[in-house]
Amino acid sequence: MEESNQYFELMELSPEASLDQIRRRYRYLKTLYAGDSIEISALHDDFSQELLADYLQRLDRAFEKLNALREKNKAMATTVVRKEPDPELRDWLAQVGCFDGAALKMIRERLGVDLQAIFAVTRIQPRFLEDIETEAFGSFPAEVYLRSYLIEYSRFLGLESQRVLNDYLQRYREWAASHRGGGS
Repeated sequence: MEESNQYFELMELSPEASLDQIRRRYRYLKTLYAGDSIEISALHDDFSQELLADYLQRLDRAFEKLNALREKNKAMATTVVRKEPDPELRDWLAQVGCFDGAALKMIRERLGVDLQAIFAVTRIQPRFLEDIETEAFGSFPAEVYLRSYLIEYSRFLGLESQRVLNDYLQRYREWAASHRGGGS
């Protein structure tokens, strides 16, 4: 993951960038630095041809790696099969009093789904998925982000999104009121 972050940095993209965004950015940067573009003509005195050639090689490698990563994620997303909950899990779900982080993690694990599979489909970074499950509320800059992540996460698990939102966001709002002085 650390290596791929370096590739995203080189291409001046966020780690959430889509395959299409990666491809467009690669074409743009390749054209910008490979040709005699007016944008970098002023830099020719500052950068040697060797330095530009090195950058272009690193750009090609970054594109190959990120393209392969996104293609792999795309393939994983199409092959992810969401199993129907077993009868025991269905019974347990009916008795869940509150969808908190621990309950969501337990459901995910009982379904045999890992965080990478959810990321492949929803594009929610695994660290945010972990933060949902551990209720690391401070990781979310605003309730709106948490809300959208919860909707996608609960849909992926086949849960009733509104019920998850009601339970989880109540806990978040209580935390926010005590830690941020008044809520979201």
